[in-house]
Amino acid sequence: MASKVKGMVQLAGVTYRIVRIERGSYSVVRICDDMDVGCFRLAPALGVEPRGVEPALLREVARLAIHSAKTSYAGFARPDLRALDAASANAARRPPSSLPPALPPSG
Repeated sequence: MASKVKGMVQLAGVTYRIVRIERGSYSVVRICDDMDVGCFRLAPALGVEPRGVEPALLREVARLAIHSAKTSYAGFARPDLRALDAASANAARRPPSSLPPALPPSG
């Protein structure tokens, strides 16, 4: 699969380029010095492989890329729509888990 630039994200004043290198796997390049700072995978869970940066920094860049739609759909399992419909129907019939606070007596 050919790599494809998915976009840019900015974190703490530094801009990073997000490049898809294979399905569900992305490379992160710091723009100011064109340095590859690592890569991340989406599935089965978010995993990071930092190169010369703290893992927490690369994880934040990855999370920002995911939340700002700089990653592609990774082929996650299709949800069971019947189960979702049943769950939403049951949720509509449930009583609230707590009541709102009572108003103080007026007088």
